[in-house]
Amino acid sequence: MVDRSPLPALVLVAALATSAATLGVGVVTADSQVAIQSATVDPETPRVGEDVTIRTTIRNFQSATTSAEITQVSLRQGTRTLATASDPGTIGTGGSIELPLTTTFESPGRKQLAVHVYGVGVDGSVFNIQYPVSVTVNERDSDVQLSLETPTDPSTESQVNVTVANGAATNVSNLQLTLAGENATVEDADRVSASLSNGRERVVQYDVTFDSPGRHPLTATLEYSDPDGDRASTAATRTFVVDPPRVDAELDAETVRENGTARIDASLTNFGNVPLETVRLRAESDGETVARKLVDDVGIESTREVSVSESSLPAGEVTLRAVYEANGDTHETATTVDFAPTTDGRIALTGIEVIPTGGSVRLAGSASNTGETPVTGAVVGVVGTDRVTPVSPAKDYFVGNVPAGEFTSFELTARLAGNRTDTVPVRISYIADGQQYSRVVEVALDGASSAPAGPQAGGQEPEGPPGGGGFFGVGRIDVIGLLVRLAAVLAVGGGVIYWWRRRGDDER
Repeated sequence: MVDRSPLPALVLVAALATSAATLGVGVVTADSQVAIQSATVDPETPRVGEDVTIRTTIRNFQSATTSAEITQVSLRQGTRTLATASDPGTIGTGGSIELPLTTTFESPGRKQLAVHVYGVGVDGSVFNIQYPVSVTVNERDSDVQLSLETPTDPSTESQVNVTVANGAATNVSNLQLTLAGENATVEDADRVSASLSNGRERVVQYDVTFDSPGRHPLTATLEYSDPDGDRASTAATRTFVVDPPRVDAELDAETVRENGTARIDASLTNFGNVPLETVRLRAESDGETVARKLVDDVGIESTREVSVSESSLPAGEVTLRAVYEANGDTHETATTVDFAPTTDGRIALTGIEVIPTGGSVRLAGSASNTGETPVTGAVVGVVGTDRVTPVSPAKDYFVGNVPAGEFTSFELTARLAGNRTDTVPVRISYIADGQQYSRVVEVALDGASSAPAGPQAGGQEPEGPPGGGGFFGVGRIDVIGLLVRLAAVLAVGGGVIYWWRRRGDDER
């Protein structure tokens, strides 16, 4: 335990200068006013063989007219020096320094110690200031040890980790660990465990809510059974300096495009010192909620990530709002993303070259995927009409798989009826994102492709004949074609009449 009597803390060098002859602690001018302001012990109740640190704060008061040079600080027990810090530095007027001195004790009991500060005044005179420290050392009652720590700076809502270490040569069993403290609420304070092997340790996590900022002690107590079945216990106490609660969260979001899809990835980061609980993420577009997500609690100095798929998102600005509970209140943070959904894979015929070959033509070009997703099973083929006939060697062509933004070359051959045919209909079939598409485009024989009919799902052809309606299914009236058809009809009719008359003559 630390003796914090105010009398030693106010022992000034000026006073020592008037009584140096009787105290034997040195002489220094009154220009500097150096005092030991405090000395704290950590841990407050150490055990035999455990490290003990005495943190001493030395101050040169504002009223001093000169700085003071500290040459040595020692921790003594009677005439025996336990720890020493040499030449810690100079303290200006109004300044202070803190020095840790660490030692151990080999026996239990109350230890009367003293911190000695040696220094040199501006006139070269030396001084020695003493500060008494009292420490109570407990017995090393078992080889099972406890230690307490927080993974981050403690706040009003903190996680406290208690480490149970079995340094004994045998296992211990039936462990019951309890964490408690004044002005603190511990969630699920009592924990039990069947056993702990020798040489092993276990970390037990507790959620602790302190009533207010400041210094708050917590005590961990462990009861267990030794190999003989006897019950034993050990305890450890640590005082935590609790900071005031600070709520500070940031929501970031971005559009991610990969594997032919788009999504919004959001991350909620906790920069404060209290956890974010009951977190909900909401996506809004034009004032309406388009998606909701539940998010796990966000601990101190940690981040949670969540994704919203494009199936839930419209194109345009999407506002993401994270609503959460922290320090007993509801809070919200928001950000906005300009979202653009992906475009399904789509095959277009590009760079077509028309090569005449006698009464036929050869179409050579590229099947290009102008979408953002892959296309599979693509096939292009000539559509037969009254004036266009698919012919070998390339009535149709299997293009296959075309990645997004890529193309594959193809060739088609067709025979034309007469020299008045100016387009060749070509069917394009493919699968994009699991959906079957089919449409027909008119390839102009001058090399330019006319506007295609819109894609239709399920492999259905556009209604009506390729190229639009017309007389006998052609786009324009072909006079020569009509005369040829009429001559054919007359020839067939004349042959029927001849056959009929010949049959009559045979019957007679």
